[in-house]
Amino acid sequence: MTRSGTAQGTVIRWDDARNGAIVEAYDLPGGCWVPAAVVHGEGSAALRAGQIVEVEWLEEAGAEGLPFRATRVVPREDLQATLGG
Repeated sequence: MTRSGTAQGTVIRWDDARNGAIVEAYDLPGGCWVPAAVVHGEGSAALRAGQIVEVEWLEEAGAEGLPFRATRVVPREDLQATLGG
C-alpha cells in the first residue's frame, strides 16, 4: 500500500536539467522529488533553495532516486525568512 500525506518542507535545490526540485522535511526522510508540473502558486514553476513549501506527497521509490514524490506543492510565502528576522 502506498503511503501519502502532507508536510511542510524546505527546498534544497532546483535542478534546471531535470526541471524539478528536491525538498526535505521531517516527515520525508531521504528527500522528496518535486517535478515542476506539480508546483502551484504565483509566478513560474521554479522554486528556489531555502524556500518553505507545503508538499502533498506519495511514497514512491525511484522518483529521481528519492523515496518520495510530490503530487502538489504550494510555496508558503507567509513563512519565508527575511533579513533581520
